[in-house]
Amino acid sequence: MEELTRRPDFICDPVPENYRQRFEGRKGKNRSLTVLIVVLFLFAVSVLDAILFAVGPDGDRYAALGGSRGYAFLTALLKGVLSTAIFTILPLAGAVKWHSSMTGKLYAAKIRKYETGWFAGFFAADCLVTEDKKGHRSTWYYNDILSVEEDGGSFRVRGEGGELLIPKMYLKRDSVRSVRNHLRRYCADVYRQDFVGEVEGISLVLPGQAASEDAARRQREIHRDYLDYAKNTTSFYYTETRLWVIGACAAYLIRCALSGSGGLSTMAWIGILVILLCIPALTGLKNMAARRTVRARDRRMKAGIPTELKIGKGGVLLRSGQEIRQSWDQIRRILEGQGYFVIGRIYLSKKSLTEEEAGQVRALCQKYAGRKYTYVEMEPQKAGEIFRTFLPLLCFAVFTAAVTAVENGAAFYQEDGRNTGTWSNGMWSADRGNAAGSGTDGTDADSKTAGKAADGADRSDGAAGFGGQGSREPVYVITPDKAALHLNASEIQIDECYSHNEVNYSSRFFIDGNGILYGASANEHGELGNGTTEADITAKGFYREVEVARDVCHVSLGKEFMVCLTDSGALMGTGNLPTEDNPIVTTAALELMSDVQYVKCSPYGMIVLKTDGTVWCAGRLCDGDGNVIREYDGFEQVMDHAVYADAGESTMAVIRSDGSLWMWGDNSSQQCTVSSRVAEKFIEPTRVRENVRMVWLDRLAFYDEQEYQGYLGAASAPTDMDTYHAFRTYVLQDDGQVYACGQEGTFVKVTVTERRD
Repeated sequence: MEELTRRPDFICDPVPENYRQRFEGRKGKNRSLTVLIVVLFLFAVSVLDAILFAVGPDGDRYAALGGSRGYAFLTALLKGVLSTAIFTILPLAGAVKWHSSMTGKLYAAKIRKYETGWFAGFFAADCLVTEDKKGHRSTWYYNDILSVEEDGGSFRVRGEGGELLIPKMYLKRDSVRSVRNHLRRYCADVYRQDFVGEVEGISLVLPGQAASEDAARRQREIHRDYLDYAKNTTSFYYTETRLWVIGACAAYLIRCALSGSGGLSTMAWIGILVILLCIPALTGLKNMAARRTVRARDRRMKAGIPTELKIGKGGVLLRSGQEIRQSWDQIRRILEGQGYFVIGRIYLSKKSLTEEEAGQVRALCQKYAGRKYTYVEMEPQKAGEIFRTFLPLLCFAVFTAAVTAVENGAAFYQEDGRNTGTWSNGMWSADRGNAAGSGTDGTDADSKTAGKAADGADRSDGAAGFGGQGSREPVYVITPDKAALHLNASEIQIDECYSHNEVNYSSRFFIDGNGILYGASANEHGELGNGTTEADITAKGFYREVEVARDVCHVSLGKEFMVCLTDSGALMGTGNLPTEDNPIVTTAALELMSDVQYVKCSPYGMIVLKTDGTVWCAGRLCDGDGNVIREYDGFEQVMDHAVYADAGESTMAVIRSDGSLWMWGDNSSQQCTVSSRVAEKFIEPTRVRENVRMVWLDRLAFYDEQEYQGYLGAASAPTDMDTYHAFRTYVLQDDGQVYACGQEGTFVKVTVTERRD
């Protein structure tokens, strides 16, 4: 058996995505900024308390003893800042870390439980190999496999040594197709499919509840599952960010309640009561609404009203007394659990479906919704989990109340005349509420100029790594389809980068919804792959659209050639192919490489990303004047550990797994994100940027269907397309900011907008 060093062909991952998200996201978004704001707020309260002390009756008493109000203010400020830091900020930080540690251990244990079923699969030439998290491997030789059965829920592989079950709900759509294709290929004699997954749509009629005991029991189970789902979705999960805010509010309210004047104390007690009752009350109201929804559905089913469900290319339709219609664009997320689907606003129990129907629902959702589809597990929070959630906050609240009570006791002793040489440092005394606002208007002048230089220019864009010169003011770039850019995606999804429509000066190639590649071309170099170099022209003078290949997922064009990528990972090409010193001219489709993830063409070359993360180049890379920068002898490997590769007219780029951006080619106008003063061109790949999520060369787009709305200029593109081609290089950083460069040596921030017709 060959040594497995490539990426697995499929991964069976039973870990629910919501558990993984809660484990990874327990710190919360913008945690550092939140902590900073909370700390500044608490210190600002100390400053205000010191001001009120200095200008109030306590300051008068201090002055009467021979001091000054300025000295009284400084003394009160120092004491207040130290008290806040020691008795509020540090205990709150400890409570937050305590909670985060408990939450991390809780979800880590849940993830470990589910990870026992995790395994990766590799299809070799003679066997199927599976490997678990601990590195243990199992080998299934194709000659020893007795049967392979596919149904709506799983693949079942039986061999002499046992049985391998591959549940579909734990696989991505591409993985399902990969498993199916490989098993069909290697186990054709024993493969049996009891499921039709590649359908355009389904129409189901779910009958109303029958008057049988089994039907009633099944309906009670559906009722209970839906309530569990509703309770889970309405549960409130604390993160470090939320705890910092809630803790600061709790500290403020407790001190106001115990140390403030009558009116302020009353309002503080009301605020504490609202915090204690708000979340349980909202959860209860949402659960009541969920129960009403379930009861209404039960009444309809008892009355015998059937439920009609349609899923197709246009979206999802549910009709049962009332109609719920959703397009795929309107659906924000699709969830699948062990016993249900949640498609937007539609809850669909698997107990109402056969195994084949559930499999078709899953296949269609994965087909049309793409990354919106997620496997989750919804189990309500247990009493122990809820107690652990509130325990750190409860301890912090008790500690704050105790500290405030001690401060109030000391203040009472001092104000009773037994220690008149000192002063009280309660944060809010009975007399200070009337003096609020008398000292300052609360405006922080420095905050108005934060991040600004003396000339008003913004210098806080964080782009120093580009060595950028030129304008720092953000520019607006209009794209045909902003959603297609996936600016909020956490990582690159190669299938989202595939191009289904490519046009150059003499050819157009496009892929329809069935994976068929069509072409219309002058065919001067055999781009159509039909064995000729002659064009097929209609009576009206247009190039006829002809079928070129099937099972194609991606297409790219050079100046005199075409390459495409098949579902099996084969790279095919026709035309004047730049694969050698002397380019190959072929009028028939030629397989250039296997195990390919992605390919992109420059006018005279191409860059290829393989499934093992290696990057290969062929042809030549030229600058804007046609001068050769780098020429390759056939396919040459240039990099490894890559997750994305792209080619422009005069540059090439690679993003590696560590988030670093590597570029080479023409840099005369800063196309490589580096000042041209460093180098006018880069012959070899050069590390130019860190923490990069995505890069675009020559235009800001993943897909380009909308870029060419007509046929070869028959209908002109919108005039605002110039803004989307304005720069040569666009870079998306991990912080979500897009930068652009390559236009006359400038480098700018970019605000992406979408064209509105």
